[in-house]
Amino acid sequence: MTPRRVLALTLCGILAASSAAAQPKRGRGKPPAAKPSKETPEKAEPPAPEKPPRAEAEKAAKPDAPQPAVEAPVTDELGDAPPAAASGAGAQKLSPLTPEADEFPTAAPPLPPAELDRLLGDISALRSRVAALTTTLFKSRLRVVVETRGEDARLDTLGVTLDDGVVFSAPERFSADDERIVYEHAVAPGQHVLGVDVQRYDVRNREYRTWQSSKFSLLVPENQLVEAHVVIEDDSDMAADFPEDQDGEYDVRVRLRARVTE
Repeated sequence: MTPRRVLALTLCGILAASSAAAQPKRGRGKPPAAKPSKETPEKAEPPAPEKPPRAEAEKAAKPDAPQPAVEAPVTDELGDAPPAAASGAGAQKLSPLTPEADEFPTAAPPLPPAELDRLLGDISALRSRVAALTTTLFKSRLRVVVETRGEDARLDTLGVTLDDGVVFSAPERFSADDERIVYEHAVAPGQHVLGVDVQRYDVRNREYRTWQSSKFSLLVPENQLVEAHVVIEDDSDMAADFPEDQDGEYDVRVRLRARVTE
């Protein structure tokens, strides 16, 4: 073999060895990631079970061991207590009926319309005409006289009604220690009902009061004047005796005497 041929074979072997060393080794490389298939979705692996605490593990190991008593929550028969009202700007009202600070108008109320004044005037004129017609048609009359008796009792309110209609209402500081005519008018002959509503207080102690509501039936003859004399008598000693010895008495009477005078 000639030296030139030997040199050529040597060079070919060196080139082959160097090319083999430059290529990556298939066995040591990472395989390409497999693409997930659409038909079979991947299943998530279940999480690993947590280890129970040491105390729970001991309870499970000893089932016969006595369990600690658990206190039941105390509940009231009427239910839970209402929440406390918050304080501040967002506090709740104690009652829905409690008015707000600016609920009521501050302006003066409007004046009544002219039609209302005219209607009240018509009612007053009709009452006057009815009274005049009654006086013309009926000659029978009724007079009511009121008299109060009692040193320490004073009138607070007094009202007189005729057939459930108010015919007299006592003004402030009304006194009837002497006989006072409170009503006299023509009425239809026949049966009538006279009512007396009175409230009195004791000047020795105004906390001790009495209320009386009495009704009396009256027969007014035709063309006659009937005088009904009402006597309100108060001999109570409750305000004087009860505060001292816890023993007192109310003694109040309302009497009526009717007589034909004409």
